[in-house]
Amino acid sequence: MHQRWPLPYVKRAIIRAFQGSVLTLKKGDMLFMGEKMRAAVFEGEGVLNIKEVDVPKIEKPDDVIVKVEMCSICGTDVHIMSVPPGYAAKPGTILGHELCGEVVKVGLGVTSLKVGDRVVTNPNDFCGVCTFCKKNLPNFCENIIPMGIEADGGFAEYVKISERVAFKISKDLPAKIAAFAEPLACLLNGKNKLPISPGDSVLVCGAGAIGLLFVQIVKAAGAFPVILSEPVKSRRDVALKCGADIVVDPLNEDLSKVVLEATGIGVDYAIDVVGNQLNTCASNTRKGGTALLFGLNSNAEEVVKPFDLTTRETTVIGTWLANASFPAAVKLLESGKLDLEPLITHTLPLDDVGKGIEILRKGEGIEILVDLRL
Repeated sequence: MHQRWPLPYVKRAIIRAFQGSVLTLKKGDMLFMGEKMRAAVFEGEGVLNIKEVDVPKIEKPDDVIVKVEMCSICGTDVHIMSVPPGYAAKPGTILGHELCGEVVKVGLGVTSLKVGDRVVTNPNDFCGVCTFCKKNLPNFCENIIPMGIEADGGFAEYVKISERVAFKISKDLPAKIAAFAEPLACLLNGKNKLPISPGDSVLVCGAGAIGLLFVQIVKAAGAFPVILSEPVKSRRDVALKCGADIVVDPLNEDLSKVVLEATGIGVDYAIDVVGNQLNTCASNTRKGGTALLFGLNSNAEEVVKPFDLTTRETTVIGTWLANASFPAAVKLLESGKLDLEPLITHTLPLDDVGKGIEILRKGEGIEILVDLRL
C-alpha cells in the first residue's frame, strides 16, 4: 500500500528538487534557470553597458527574488560613473539600489514574505553577528554587502535580496512613490538625530531629491524659516513648491547675509546634502547650533577651523545609511503626506540609464526613475 503524503509536503519536495534551478513556482508555472534578463552592468571606470545576464537564483534559505518595477538613480550612481570615480564599485556589478518590485520566488527559510507580495529593500545587507550589528548599528556592519556597489542591484529585470532587508508595501502604493523608500529611510535616520521643534530655523544646502525631502520633513516638524541654498534655478523653484520659505542662489547671493536677515543669529540646524558644504553649514548655524552632514563626496576636502567650532559650541553630526528607519519610511509614503510628484522629473526605460545618470550629473533632473516595466 502506497503512503499518501499531504499536498504541502509534496509541494515542498518539488521545490527542494528544483532549488537553485527554478526561478519561480506560482500558479503551477515553472520558469527554469538559465534564462537571461537585461541589466545595466558597471564594467569599469566610466563604462556602463546594457547587456543580457543570468536571472538570479535562490542560493540561501532566506533569499528572495524580486521582479523589479522601478529603480531610481541615486547620486551614488553618478559618483560611481564619474572619471575618476567619486565612489568605488566592483566591475561586473549591476548598478541601482533604490527599488521596488514584486516577489516572484522565496527560499525555503522565508516566512514573512510570499510570492506576489510587493516590497522595497534596504540595499545594505548586514550580517547580524558582528560587533556593530550586535550594538544595533547594522549600518556600520563589518561585513556589509552594498547592493549596486558590490552586489547586483536594481537596474535589472530581477534582483536577489535577503528576507531581513525586505519590507512589504501596499499593493496600492504606486511604484514611482515606493521608489523613494530607500532615500527616505536614510533621510529619517539623519532627521532622527536632530530634535527639531516648531519654530526652529533650518538651512538645507542642496535641492536634489534628498534636499527637497528634507524641506518637506522639517516643515512637517514645524521648522520656520526653512532656507534652501541651491545654484540651479529649476530646483529652487521646486523647493518653493515643497515648502521652503526662502531660496538662495549661493553663486550670486550672499547666503550668510540672507541667513542673518532671516534669523538674526544664524539657523538652529544646517543640513549638507551635497557632501562638500561643511564650512557653509557650520558658519551659518547660530552659536550652539548643529550641522548635519548627509551628502557623500569622497573627493571633497574642506579646511575646518577647530577654534570656530569650539568657541561657538557647534555640533557636527554625520549620518550614514538607514538604521531601523525603513518601517517609518514605508508608513510615511503610504500615508500620502509627502508631495513627491514635483520631485519626479524623468521616467526612463532601462536602455536610458546612462542618459539619466548624465542628466542628474548636470543638475537637469531631480528624481530620475528607471521603469523596468517599459
